[in-house]
Amino acid sequence: MTNYVQQIISENTDPDFQSMISELCHCTNLDIADVEDQSLVFFLMAIAREKRVLTKQHLPTDGVLTRKVDKLACDSVVFAVCQEMVKKKNSHIENFDGKTVLSLIKHCYKSFSPKPTSPKKLKPHQIKYQIGRQVIERRRSNGDL
Repeated sequence: MTNYVQQIISENTDPDFQSMISELCHCTNLDIADVEDQSLVFFLMAIAREKRVLTKQHLPTDGVLTRKVDKLACDSVVFAVCQEMVKKKNSHIENFDGKTVLSLIKHCYKSFSPKPTSPKKLKPHQIKYQIGRQVIERRRSNGDL
């Protein structure tokens, strides 16, 4: 099975896939030339990292992103991409029956972006030590010690 999400966008010649990418670029106000030499994963990470909003505004009504997931052909590249995205999100493709491809992407694209690590909380003795070090350094810089 081909991993379409990891594949470079320009290498995939499927017209529906290329149409989906151009519609995603249109949704997020990105230039397609900026993403065609990247993978779909990188494109989705960029959307999540830059906090771009995916909207249906100004999309063609007969486009790939406005198609229903359950109406896609089972052997199409777009359906395979949808399956890979849903699998990464730990969900099932059947949960998106009757929903558009865009809504599936909106639901799943953040799972491709690594989660930022939360800052480590210091323990009380570490906080006390840190404050003591700051006081000592302040005194030294003032010439008190």
